[in-house]
Amino acid sequence: MTSNQGSVALFHQAAMMQPTALHADLQSSSLPDGLYDILLLAGIIIFSITSLSAILSSIFVKKDNLLYLGTQLILLSIFLLLSTHWIYGPWLSDIFRDVDELTRFAEFMLFMSIAYTLDMGIKVFVWGRALGPYGRRSVPPLLIGAVRVLIYLFAVLFVIQFVYDKSITALAALSGAFALIVGLSAQTTLGEMFAGIAIALSRPFQIGDWVKVGNLNEGKVLNMTWRMVQIETRDRDVLNVPNRTVADQSIRNFTYPNRAVRITEAIHFSQNENPKLIQDLLSEAIANAPEVLADPAPFVLYRGAKDGVAEYYLRYFIDDYQNKDIATEHVWKNVIDRIAGSDFKIAFPRRVIELSAEPVSIAKV
Repeated sequence: MTSNQGSVALFHQAAMMQPTALHADLQSSSLPDGLYDILLLAGIIIFSITSLSAILSSIFVKKDNLLYLGTQLILLSIFLLLSTHWIYGPWLSDIFRDVDELTRFAEFMLFMSIAYTLDMGIKVFVWGRALGPYGRRSVPPLLIGAVRVLIYLFAVLFVIQFVYDKSITALAALSGAFALIVGLSAQTTLGEMFAGIAIALSRPFQIGDWVKVGNLNEGKVLNMTWRMVQIETRDRDVLNVPNRTVADQSIRNFTYPNRAVRITEAIHFSQNENPKLIQDLLSEAIANAPEVLADPAPFVLYRGAKDGVAEYYLRYFIDDYQNKDIATEHVWKNVIDRIAGSDFKIAFPRRVIELSAEPVSIAKV
């Protein structure tokens, strides 16, 4: 064999061996090395499948899995971020130029997944549960949109600052100035909106409750918006009370948490009468009124002598404050009928005023 023939044989042998060696290198660079990397690969596979299943169920089954999808994307981003040292290789080298670009993508995905999960969490637990069903009203779209814009704006600013190492000072100052202008121009509306949020979270009343706000007339709550509370009084007029006024005033609720409301009326008799006999007579009269509850039982309280007469308090409970006037009328009719058939007479307080023409001397201090 000549030297040229030997060289050709060696070249063919090397050419046959090179693909095998290259294939081995590709396999070694595309597979995880060690238990830690295997666990990371398992996490990437699992959370990729769960994320895809959440998307498909939301599209085809109409099941709201958006909050679950957000948590799965966060976990997928974390596992992807921890695996960039070996997963880049032949798996993602055609998509990303280098490992740094893959790392930035994983960080970007993590920040946006956190923002998305926070947005969905507020939608489910705040807009849908804490504020949504209360008072049969929906959360205003302005508030939902403002909160969503703030969430994703902060996420984008974080990505620019910490992922791409760009200064956000000017952008943050511009955003702050814009937010300040909007806040000042809509100060009254925002104040009413946040007062409405405070009322919704504290839940002092709901639609249909009989309430008394501050010194305003008592009435039934007709509607609650994110600007005002509408209350219908017994005169059938409607009070439109701003939310800030409601939040700053004391509120008496005659319906919640207990529908049983106690009514108290005063009546007077002569001091010479037997209090026990009068209490028995009045208690029986009150109990016969149809609106008065048997439990808690009505009772009559003897308050002693006052302004020349004996004072008694009629105390009874009703379960619907809307019928307060009717219940009071029936109670008084029964009381008057029982007194008319007895030897007792209603007395009236009296006061003695003494007038003197003599000059009054005032001592100097």
